[in-house]
Amino acid sequence: MTKGSHNRCPACPKQCFCGSSQELEQNHLGGRKYVRWLFLPFCLNPHHSDFHRLCEQAGIDFRETSNRLFSQIQALKAQLIGMWMVVDAMERHVKDQGDPNK
Repeated sequence: MTKGSHNRCPACPKQCFCGSSQELEQNHLGGRKYVRWLFLPFCLNPHHSDFHRLCEQAGIDFRETSNRLFSQIQALKAQLIGMWMVVDAMERHVKDQGDPNK
């Protein structure tokens, strides 16, 4: 792991969802200030940087706020982007395998 590793248990993932184990960073899927405990390893390039670009494009505001509901909404939006990235990678993998039922 690189910068700010939070990998505390042997059962934690050791690679990004793309399969890479190079240049990993722990990505807080709901924002470091909103959902501190939810993180997964993302490879620095392209997936961690893509995640933050997509969050910015979606208007997700990771700045600290006293409005708990607003912060929960921002966290959920970020989590949905992370989940979409994983599902999208899975779909591309199926297509690359030449599945006739795609």
